[in-house]
Amino acid sequence: MPKRLYGVREIGPSELRSGRVEPHYQKVLVRLLSAHAIAEKLTALGYQRALGTVADSSLHPVIRKNLAEERRHARLVYKVLEEIGVAEGAADRAMVRMLKSPSFEAPRYFAERAEGETDLLMASLALDATGLLMIGINYRDSSYAPHARAAQIILEEEAEHDEFASMLLGRAVERLGADRVTDALRRWLPRAVNFFGPPGTGFTYDCLRYGLKSRDNQELADLFLTMLERRAGQLGIALPALTPDYPHAAA
Repeated sequence: MPKRLYGVREIGPSELRSGRVEPHYQKVLVRLLSAHAIAEKLTALGYQRALGTVADSSLHPVIRKNLAEERRHARLVYKVLEEIGVAEGAADRAMVRMLKSPSFEAPRYFAERAEGETDLLMASLALDATGLLMIGINYRDSSYAPHARAAQIILEEEAEHDEFASMLLGRAVERLGADRVTDALRRWLPRAVNFFGPPGTGFTYDCLRYGLKSRDNQELADLFLTMLERRAGQLGIALPALTPDYPHAAA
């Protein structure tokens, strides 16, 4: 773990303009914020899609609530980017190549191809549960104060998303049976774990060094798997095995 150069919420736009921070800091920050923003945007698109593909109308009020929150949170992060001169379109264009990577397969699939209640459940696990870990452990304690403040707002508003995913998981087991839910997990669990990103990269090293993250991607992925394994075990489900290295696949 590299030594952290900047403390929690130590840096703001004025520090960037004054040249107080290392020149590379802003480049790393923009890439991280752009990835966060487009993940929120894709998740919102996924909930929008779910309104048309989930037949059970009793789920629609919660889907609409999550959709509104994801849209609002995307705007929050894009606003942080705009404050340092990066427009939404420019941020999205910078992510075009990254969107094709395994790290973004979960939000991309949710936005473009997910169908029905089972995919809604799995996407909630793969995006909301993982996102709460990323935001709560890494972004809330960011050295960049505007990102940390946005993360705090997101955490407070999305607290019920994890409960929604848990409710759907139990409901899916009751309605579909453990075997079908396990099959769905075999498809979605690699996407969820890959969403944390590859471990030990130079970019992550820079994020840790600058205080833009607190934990490596692998640490968060391991924590997610531990939490999900406990939840699944309570429902009588065993998580499918994964290949050990990124990008993960069902073993």
